[in-house]
Amino acid sequence: MGRGGKGKGQPREWAEVTKYDHFERDVKVCTPSSIPSEVEAAIKEAALLGVDFEWKSKCPIAVVSVVTQAEPPSVLLVRVHTAEDEPRKLPDFLEKHFRSMDVTKAIGGFWQPKRNDPRQLEETFGLKYEDLPGFVGLANMAKDKGLHETSLLGIAKHLGWNVKKDKEVITSDWEADELSEAQKQYAADDVWFTLQCYLKLKDYTPPPPVLTVPKFIKVKDINPESKGVNVKVKCTRAAEPVEGAGVLKEAVCGDDTGCVTLSLRGEAAAAVCTLGSSLRVQNAHSKMIKGHIRLVIDQWAIVKTTPEPHEFEVNEKNDISATEYELVQE
Repeated sequence: MGRGGKGKGQPREWAEVTKYDHFERDVKVCTPSSIPSEVEAAIKEAALLGVDFEWKSKCPIAVVSVVTQAEPPSVLLVRVHTAEDEPRKLPDFLEKHFRSMDVTKAIGGFWQPKRNDPRQLEETFGLKYEDLPGFVGLANMAKDKGLHETSLLGIAKHLGWNVKKDKEVITSDWEADELSEAQKQYAADDVWFTLQCYLKLKDYTPPPPVLTVPKFIKVKDINPESKGVNVKVKCTRAAEPVEGAGVLKEAVCGDDTGCVTLSLRGEAAAAVCTLGSSLRVQNAHSKMIKGHIRLVIDQWAIVKTTPEPHEFEVNEKNDISATEYELVQE
């Protein structure tokens, strides 16, 4: 064995250590009755707060995390931990801010009725959703801005931060007499990056969509399994109803390599398939009808007339819908 613990000649494997972004300033852990006066004063003056909660199942405990934009920034973790028969109450000044429409409270996740935080606030502190204006959910903002990720991790990553969510810390004992350094860091990171993400999302403009140029194929290349078909064709037989098929209509169209029968689902598609019209078909797919190809134009496909007429002559001799296929059993 080599010194690396593997067989002779086997290279050792190295993995890059993941680096995370953290809140690196002061974190104050208090009970509702031991909040420092200067911290209380800073929160009272704030028009914008970052807010987060750590709920302990159905037990009477919550860690309420609050951060302001004050300099230097500090995170306040208020441990509301009472016996079952004791009243559960937030500090008066904090509850007042939560109830105020003049104070914006940025919070992770979706902020809407029956979501976890609004539900827990009512069950734990008797604060009803309708009495808590000014809360703004990051997930709501992200969705409105067109982001696919709505979790704090996903939003932060999109905005340039790598935030750690350690499952071991999440499921740790938040009722312990003292919070561990890992718990403090986790709670501080959550609320700090909630506020930072809010500030960036507020002015975030999504990049314009990347427009892709559709790739067009020739009719001769359509096969029984074709999907996402884009072709430029001329109509050689106008749309006609299919006997016994309700509103379904068929038209024959083609290019200089062959022609195909279009299966048209909808009046709008049928209306443009008139004799001699030059058409652009996009996102169509093949469907086999009694062993013959039909190119289906459904609600996910497009068929439109082109601004300029196609210059080619349709090759009607190569009718790919006239070719009969059979399914080969393996």
